[in-house]
Order: sequence, then structure tokens, then C-alpha cells
Amino acid sequence: MPVGRPRYRSHKVHERVGFDYFGLGWKDTPGLLRSFDGWSKFCIMNSAASSPPRRIYFAAIANGLGDLIVCLPALQWLIATAVPVVLVLRSPEQAGLSGRIEGLAGTIEEVDLDEDALGADEIYINMRAHPLQADYIWGSAEFESKYPGYKIIDVLKGISQDWRIGADYERLVPLPHKTVEACREKVLLIPGSAGRVKYWPASHWFGLAKELARDGLDCLVLGQPEKCDIVAELTGLAAAGLAGGAGAATAGEAPAWLPHFATPTLADAMDAISSARLVVAVDTGLMHMALHQGIATVALFRSNTMFLRPGPHCRNLVAPQCDPACLRQEFSAVPNKMLNYNKGNESYTYWKTWDCSLSNPAERCMSRISVGEVYEAVRDLLS
Repeated sequence: MPVGRPRYRSHKVHERVGFDYFGLGWKDTPGLLRSFDGWSKFCIMNSAASSPPRRIYFAAIANGLGDLIVCLPALQWLIATAVPVVLVLRSPEQAGLSGRIEGLAGTIEEVDLDEDALGADEIYINMRAHPLQADYIWGSAEFESKYPGYKIIDVLKGISQDWRIGADYERLVPLPHKTVEACREKVLLIPGSAGRVKYWPASHWFGLAKELARDGLDCLVLGQPEKCDIVAELTGLAAAGLAGGAGAATAGEAPAWLPHFATPTLADAMDAISSARLVVAVDTGLMHMALHQGIATVALFRSNTMFLRPGPHCRNLVAPQCDPACLRQEFSAVPNKMLNYNKGNESYTYWKTWDCSLSNPAERCMSRISVGEVYEAVRDLLS
């Protein structure tokens, strides 16, 4: 299928160029684009080229690890065209995965990409530069009114269609991995996130591990205790990296802390996840990695479920509606109209700057996903 390019330089808009890879010819501007509010503000020109582009630069929908992983079907499809594809890294979090993406021609940090210097035979596919991303804040009332029921995969399908990318977001192609024997038949617990509002309480994780232990299921915690306080709390690992492990406990009791499996690199984390029997995770990049790798996954979400991805090997549990103060803080900071992360590697991660507005942990939305619900979801996937 042919690939076109809306060419955007920062907030400026330039030409759209279509390339015919397989002799199918370039069609008129997709009707889907015309239906999006705000698209009329862009200047679109259709043209054709007699040969494939020399190189494609590809940037994910945003700057998180999960944002890159959910875009992998589009990236893998582009690589399969045999045109060299360079991954544009929007943050350091995305840098550790490139070595496992087969056929990738290379990477470049977004701050180093000079769009004005690209040749006429080079394409920059910026997945953010689209009305589905820019017009409304995902999960807001305005977005839900315009696109009822849309989740991240629906957004990516729409953007991919307009780029003429034939990615299949249902039939995922796992990345190559190495088997980690220590993680085989284990349940991996992934409690950490860059956004503290996504945390499931530590007491709930301990309770889940206790229930699973009664069924003969061993758990390991993944995450970086030196960077994530809930991982340190669960594993007994101090910020300095002291040795930890399962604390002494009698049969049927929760351990003093949970065993930790160290993954110094993102590739190490992918190997561990890909070797596991099942993953339980909050809404974070490693959760999306587990889904992409085809691992049975129980995913825990706040009420904003834009990144919820249904599937036969996934069970999604959603917390009740957040406190209004949390929602106001969340929607006041979302940079949906920002099309580029080109101001250096200090990523724009607004979710790191706020916490739940409720002082009583028991009243927080994520606390109201019960241990029993998660345990039953695990048992359902394993049955």
C-alpha cells in the first residue's frame, strides 16, 4: 500500500506527498481526513512520485515507552516495505527498545532531526501531527462526544489509514527475546509508573501475592527500586540498591517483602516479561510490552481508559471515576496540541508533576480495585 506524508515543521504545515510502493497509485485526499474537525486549517497538496522514498523517519504518538510500543505495528509495517526506516526517539525511555526491532535502519533523537534538511525523497511520519491527536484531549468530554468509545488503537488505526499504513493492530508481531529461566512459570508484578496517580496500593500487591502463593504461584516484582518508591517498598530494596528478596513468612502469610527480579536495561525487562506465565501491571509501558509479546496480562487502569487494549489474553480492570480535583488537574495540563518534543531530552511528562488530591489513601480511585477482583482475573486467564 502507498504511504503519504503530511509534512509538518513544528506548528507550520507543508505539503503532503504520496509515494506509490506497489503500483497502486496515489488516491485523492482521504475522505476520513475531511471528516476531522480542524483538518481544514492544514494546507494539503497531493502529488505522486515514480519511485519509493529513500528513507522514512518515524516518530511515535508521544514520548513514553508505552506510546512507542502501541505504535509498533505501524513501524513494523513500514520496515516490511524494505524502505530504510529510522526511529525518531522522543525521549530516553524509548531508546532501549531499538536493538530488538528487526530491520530498523537506525535511530535519531528528535532534537537532532532537522525536518527542513530532509530531501524530497525522504518522509517524516509524525504520528502526533493529526487531528485525532491534536484537536481534543483524549478522554475529555469533547473527545468522547466526537469519537464515542475510541481507545488508543482506534486513534492509531485512523492515523495509520491517513498515512496509508496497512498495520494490523489486532495481530501483533512480538519482538525477538531471550528466554529467562528465572521468570518461567512466574507471575510478574509491575507496580511502578512515572505517574504516581496510576499506583495500586502496596498493601493490595502484598495481598495479591499472598492469594497467589496459596495457589502455588510464585511472584516476582519488576521495576527499578532506585527510581520508583512503590517498587522499593514492595521489595525491601533501598534507593541505594541493597540486597532484597522474599522475607521470612509462615505458610499462608504474606512475606515481609516480595522477591525482585533486576532488569538493568529495557531489553532485560522485555526478556523477563516475554518469559513469564502472566503479568499483572498498572497502566505503564511494560504493561503494553507484555500485551505486544502475547503474554497473559491483567491491566489496572484509572478511570481514563484511553490506553485500554482488549484482547483474548488480557483482562482490564478499571477504577471508579477520579475525584473532580484530579480530573481538573489532569485535563488542564495535557499537551495535545504540541506536535513535537524537540526541545531536548527533558521530556514533557506532565503526569510526573501531580498526585491524587485525596489525602486518605483508602479513598483514592485505584485503591478501589480490590485484591479479589485482580485475583479472579488472574485465575480466569490461567484457567
